[in-house]
Amino acid sequence: GLGSVTAAKLGAARVLATDRDGKVLALAAQNARANGVGGTVSAASLSWGRPGPEAADSPLAQSWDVVIGADVTYNRDAWPVLFETIEAARVPCLLSASERRPNELASLQDAMRKAGLTVELVDSPMRNGYGADKVKLFWVRAPQGPTQEGAGKGREGAGKGR
Repeated sequence: GLGSVTAAKLGAARVLATDRDGKVLALAAQNARANGVGGTVSAASLSWGRPGPEAADSPLAQSWDVVIGADVTYNRDAWPVLFETIEAARVPCLLSASERRPNELASLQDAMRKAGLTVELVDSPMRNGYGADKVKLFWVRAPQGPTQEGAGKGREGAGKGR
């Protein structure tokens, strides 16, 4: 995906693009190779939610510095499992979201806060066009606890998609 290729181009040492759809994963790997970052970007299946004990090989079991989520908030019914995934990742998450319905982003922020997540609206680097006008960026952090891992281990990112 775009987020994964961008992270690699900006210097991430290791990037993982995730989705639950095998066709999307194949396309993400193809795009990474086509953009010269196939050696940095890999792709793996991920279903949202808290992983069970059988998920030792889940991408969430690995250690990452940051999770990037792009175009993952359009389905309100999926927000609770998205929030569980952010908590399970145990690292900050940068989400991009667009206002597809009235008050959607305010509702998203409220829902994240009610789920116990810390949310900070950040300025977009986009100055013109749809990205500047309609897309908002959020730093989202789960409550910090003794299981907090992964921060400070190099510039790495995992793109999470549903």
